[in-house]
Amino acid sequence: MPADFGYINARVKGMRSRLLPPGRLEELLSLPDLDAFLQALVHTPYGPELQEALTRYQGLRAVDEALARAFQKAARRVLSFADGKPRTLIQVLLMQWDVHNLRAVLRAKHAGYPPEAVEPTLVPAAELSDVRLRELLQQPDLPAVVATLATWGHPLAEALTAATAEYQASKDLLVLELALDRAYYAWALQAARGRGYDASRVAELVRTHVDFTNVKTAFKLQQLPDLTPEQRERFFLEGGAVVTREVFRNLADPNTAAVGIREIRARGIQPEGRTPAEVERWLEHEATRRMADLYLGDPLGVDVVVGYLTLLANEVRNLRLIARSKAVGIPRDLVRREMALV
Repeated sequence: MPADFGYINARVKGMRSRLLPPGRLEELLSLPDLDAFLQALVHTPYGPELQEALTRYQGLRAVDEALARAFQKAARRVLSFADGKPRTLIQVLLMQWDVHNLRAVLRAKHAGYPPEAVEPTLVPAAELSDVRLRELLQQPDLPAVVATLATWGHPLAEALTAATAEYQASKDLLVLELALDRAYYAWALQAARGRGYDASRVAELVRTHVDFTNVKTAFKLQQLPDLTPEQRERFFLEGGAVVTREVFRNLADPNTAAVGIREIRARGIQPEGRTPAEVERWLEHEATRRMADLYLGDPLGVDVVVGYLTLLANEVRNLRLIARSKAVGIPRDLVRREMALV
């Protein structure tokens, strides 16, 4: 199998044509209700998955199932084009979905939610297939989820296993969520090691993701003035490019937040918004924009794959937002504010 991105990108560019054309999201957003949205979505590239989903589910559940399946098929097709180091780098990008899925499963088990409450949020695009995710949801408790993950040899299982004893003693879910994030970033940076443009690009993207996550967390911590410096620092994630531990410490403390904001602005992170939610939305949209723009980057490098997967994931996210707005009657202006338009 070819292992160079020139071949992979030629195949991916053919898949790019299946994304919705400019203006189509606005047309879908203008529809009056969920039934009209479903009828319109059938006549898009998501139609086959939606029609299949409608044989088993109704309404929003069918939309979630169809969009997840479409993303899964596309992601695995991209991965099937690759071998060697390019395949590893694509796996680094897709593993973010395993992190998303595992966080959802861990939270569900911690809170005692039934599997059917969580399944619509899962996107089996990486190592955890839909069958394995359902198996995790069927486990009796959270430690059993981690033990099952370990039997499969999942790359993030070891860190979660090491953190399980502390979780069982404290019942603090944050212990496992921080272990999950740290394990992913450490694994991703290790997998992206190597010489050459593609490895450097993926490592750069991972480091930026760490930085943005630390900034989002720090803005939330500013709302908790009673925390000690040590309690704030517990949330810091290693591996970023510009947000050091000291910068994080300043940004997370309401007494020194102004200093921290100046420091991150000087390092190229220019968050907009006055509340943690507004800052988080800006950072998520900015990350999406930066990665989507890479589609027009090096035609012989990893850029095209990064850009395509970002464009597809963002389209799926926007379609889910529109579907929910039609189901509960959210005004269009509010939905547009949440959508990342690239």
